Amino acid sequence: MNQNLHIYETPEDTARAVANLIQEKAKEKIKQSLPLNIALSGGSTPKLLFNLMANEYADTIPWHFVRLFWVDERCVPPTNIDSNYGMTYEHLLKNVPIHDANIFPIQGEIDPKIEARRYQNTLETQLPSRNGLPKFDLILLGMGDDGHTASIFPNDLSLIDSDQFVAVSVHPVSNQKRITLTGHIINQADEVIFLITGSSKADILKQIIHREPEFENYPASYIHARTYPAHFYLDRTAAEKL
Repeated sequence: MNQNLHIYETPEDTARAVANLIQEKAKEKIKQSLPLNIALSGGSTPKLLFNLMANEYADTIPWHFVRLFWVDERCVPPTNIDSNYGMTYEHLLKNVPIHDANIFPIQGEIDPKIEARRYQNTLETQLPSRNGLPKFDLILLGMGDDGHTASIFPNDLSLIDSDQFVAVSVHPVSNQKRITLTGHIINQADEVIFLITGSSKADILKQIIHREPEFENYPASYIHARTYPAHFYLDRTAAEKL
């Protein structure tokens, strides 16, 4: 079995493994007197993770050493049901002792081109640099049923190699605008975690992991291939065809 595959019985077990990893990394950073810089994703599986962290890790993760950024955001206000920040606030942020100064949301209510430039500047000023690019300690990604990750969709693979590291994207079905990190910065992270649950992801995940025909159509495959180390935290149903 690929050593970068971490497979658990249930979505809850999978989320708990990621929560434990975040806790361990935060405690390691304390020893270095450095912050743990994490980029978060939205979606149903991260929601499960955030609920778990709020309920079981509020007192054990050293939140004063954790700084939170976002992988992507829909171009909506934070009070909108589609807002990734809004979901994170409701399920995690308001329930743990993290300081406002450690939270760096993408402002989806602002003109997307202006906000992409602003957020790029935020990352440049707030994160350490490697190879001339801001470097996260940990990026948490999901994967859609179409193989997209962050808000990089199969119909716009140019965002994998974009010279920008924050860009505007458009959902291919709803035409909703989004702001997303590009492959350029995601691949600079010390560690990238794909948190994936559910049988609907099993076919595409199999193609990506085994590099089967069509795997190059999926944005997640490029992040997987170019990032070291990229780890997949999966529940049993997502991994059933591996």
